[in-house]
Formats: sequence, C-alpha cells, structure tokens
Amino acid sequence: MKLPQMIVTTVAAIAFGYLGSQYFHKNVMYAIGGGMVALGAGAYLAPSKSQEKPISTQTNQSV
Repeated sequence: MKLPQMIVTTVAAIAFGYLGSQYFHKNVMYAIGGGMVALGAGAYLAPSKSQEKPISTQTNQSV
C-alpha cells in the first residue's frame, strides 16, 4: 500500500470511528469493528489470484 493511500485510509477510519461513536450505539460499533476484523482476516488468509498456479489446458500427446 502506498503512503498517500495509507494516509487517506487512516483519516477515513478515524473519521468513521468518530462519527460512528457519536451517532450509533456502542454495540453497533463493536459489531462493525468485528466484521471489519473478520473481513481483514479472510482477505489475509485467502490466496490471491496472482499467487495461484495457472491451470494447464494443453495435454501432452506423443505421436
């Protein structure tokens, strides 16, 4: 992740957290945070498409 993207993401997360804590109930914010952690863990554990080996469609036929 590049530095400007990290800064924007951090500012957005802080703003969302502040506004969420002002307007939502505490338990709703805990649920949203837990869902975000679960999504992050799933994205970390799932293999990315670039790391998967390509499926060979050619068959080895000897004549």
